[in-house]
Amino acid sequence: MDASVALFGLSELALLAYASYQDIKMRELDAWVIAALYAPALAAAYFSWREPLYAASPILGIVLALAMRISGSGYADSLTILAISFFPPPLPYLPTPAIVVMGTGLSILATSLWLFLSNRGRPCEMTLIERFTHVCISREEALRNKHKYILGRVKDLEKYKPPESIDDEFVVAKYGVPYVAHMTFGFALYMLLSFRGF
Repeated sequence: MDASVALFGLSELALLAYASYQDIKMRELDAWVIAALYAPALAAAYFSWREPLYAASPILGIVLALAMRISGSGYADSLTILAISFFPPPLPYLPTPAIVVMGTGLSILATSLWLFLSNRGRPCEMTLIERFTHVCISREEALRNKHKYILGRVKDLEKYKPPESIDDEFVVAKYGVPYVAHMTFGFALYMLLSFRGF
């Protein structure tokens, strides 16, 4: 990886870390944060576009961004994977978004195992799959942190409205570590592979 592109990558990683923090705290990102992700990404693209098969990364990024939005992911998630895709692949046949998705998968797996262990001994009735994807919480916790948990079936996260009241003492809620946080882990993996020359 070229030194200037590495510097842009470290800048992107810092911005992604801030975006993750904001998304975990507020469950949304300011527009300026999303826009800022594109500054180092486009600068990296400027220095890298002549590399062999470079175009595979942004093309895959566009496909993934559209697929994520169609499947109900938030706009911030879609725009983040697109920004990341402008960084050059460490190898011509391994597009950058593919590496980020692999790292994201590892982060999601770790979160799922943590949720499974956290749900042991809690009073909610949950399926085996729900024990890996949801968490049993008290009514007070759900109402106190309305944007931290997602209650009920939600197809489009952009349209989710937290309930004003909850009848049951304990509820099963989807505890989603924001996907931007998972992508940050995936981009950190990309940076590690890039610095090592893979």
